[in-house]
Amino acid sequence: DVDQLVRDGIEAAIKDERERVRREATRAGGPAGGPVTAPMARECSFASFMKCSPTQFHGTEGAVGQVCWFEKMDNTFEISEYAEGREVKFATSTLHGRALTWWNSQVATLGREVANGRPWSEVKQMMTDEFCPT
Repeated sequence: DVDQLVRDGIEAAIKDERERVRREATRAGGPAGGPVTAPMARECSFASFMKCSPTQFHGTEGAVGQVCWFEKMDNTFEISEYAEGREVKFATSTLHGRALTWWNSQVATLGREVANGRPWSEVKQMMTDEFCPT
């Protein structure tokens, strides 16, 4: 069944990405073999984030398009050296069409502060449930 193949592909891609991030985070970085410590992220303004030309998401891209958007968004966060905790606020600014309507309903239900305060990983799961249901 095609839907199951798509779900399996998404799950495998997410698992592979998590493993890659875990490996990179624990890679030996010095003579003592300790983990690499990333430099402290500078405060990223919304204008700086937008200068990275983040990809828009409409909610009609399908499973592969959504996974690609997640990856591009994560790369944009890294390039712009965003401050932790702003991912949801910045990422949702790139939503359009059906995706924006969905996000606006989340904000209306939860309140802007609660919706924007959710962890990025949780919002990605919510988006997957909404736009690529199993």
